[in-house]
Amino acid sequence: MVLLRENTKYKDKLRMDKRGAKKKECKECGYLGKVNEDEICINCEEEDKRKMDLNKCKQCRRKVQGDDEGIQCDKCGLWYHAVCENIGEALYKDLQKDNDELWFCRRCKPTIKKNLLENKKLKEDNVRMKEELQEGNDTISDKTETKLAKELNIIKKQVEGIQKRIENLGKKWEERENEMDEYITKKVFEIIKEKEERDRRKNNLVMHNIEEPNNMNEKELYDHDLAVCMDIFGNEIGERIEEGEIVDIARLGKKEEEGENQNRRPRCLLIKMKEPEKKWSIIKNAKKIKTTRKNEYKRVFIQPDLTRSEREKEKELREKLREKREQGEEGWYIRRGQLERRNYMN
Repeated sequence: MVLLRENTKYKDKLRMDKRGAKKKECKECGYLGKVNEDEICINCEEEDKRKMDLNKCKQCRRKVQGDDEGIQCDKCGLWYHAVCENIGEALYKDLQKDNDELWFCRRCKPTIKKNLLENKKLKEDNVRMKEELQEGNDTISDKTETKLAKELNIIKKQVEGIQKRIENLGKKWEERENEMDEYITKKVFEIIKEKEERDRRKNNLVMHNIEEPNNMNEKELYDHDLAVCMDIFGNEIGERIEEGEIVDIARLGKKEEEGENQNRRPRCLLIKMKEPEKKWSIIKNAKKIKTTRKNEYKRVFIQPDLTRSEREKEKELREKLREKREQGEEGWYIRRGQLERRNYMN
C-alpha cells in the first residue's frame, strides 16, 4: 500500500510506503519500488538487455563479424573487438587456447573487483566465526558442536577454493598488465622512430636507372649526376631549379670496382632538396620523362625517399593493384597510400 504525506518543511508531496520509507520511481515505466543505480526497475532492465544486440562491440558500436578478432566478456556476455579493448596479439592467442581462463570487459571489472573484496570479507568473517566458536566450545553441546564443525569445514573448503582462484586471477592479471606495458612501450618507440625517419627523408628524392660511369672519381661523378638532374628537371620535366635548391646528391650503395659484374643496374641517386614543395612538384611531373626522346632517360623514374615500413606498404599496395588488374578490374590506382578507383562519367 502506497500513501501520500505532506512534507511540511519543503511543502512537497513524497510517495511513501506504510512504514514511512520513501519509494523511488522507475524513469522508464514509472513503477514505484526497488530500482537500480540508473533508476530503472528490474523489468525494464531485463527488457533493455533483450533489446540489446549482443554481437555489437560496446566500444566502437560495430558488429563483431566471424572473421574479426573478437572476445566475449565472461560476465555480461557482450562481444568486443580485441583492438577496441587494447588486447595484444599474444594475449588474444593465449585467451583462445586457455578455455578455463576468464576475461572481463572494462564495464564488468569494477563489479568483479567488488566481488573479490566481498569474498575476502567472507573469508575474514568465517575466520572470526571459527574463533568465536572455539571460545565458546565449553558452552556448546557435543551434538551442536559436531554439526557446526561440519558446516565450518564446508565453509572452510569453499573459502580455500575461492582464495586459490583469486590468487590465480591476480597472478594472471599481473602478467597481462606487464605484457600490455611492454607492447605499448614497443609500439610507442616504433612510432617515434618512424616519425623521426620520415622527417629526415621528407625533402629527399630517389632517381633510378641514371647511367653511372666507372672511370670517374667522386668529384667528377658528383658533377656528372648534378648535370643529369638539372637536365631532367629543367628540360624533360619542366621544373626550373634555382641555385641552392638541390642541397646534396649521392649514390646509394657500394660502388663496384672495375672487373666486377658490369651488367649490374646503376646505383640509385639520392637527391636532397631544400624545400619539400619543390620535391613534390618534381614527383607530380615525373611522368613526363616517359615522353623523352633521349634513350638514356627512357628507363628513368623518380619516387620519394620512403622508409622501410612505407616501402613494405607500397609493395603490398602494388601487389593488390596487380591482382585487381589481372582480374579485369579497371580504373584502380594508388593515391596517398591507399587504393582508389576512378569514377568514369557516362
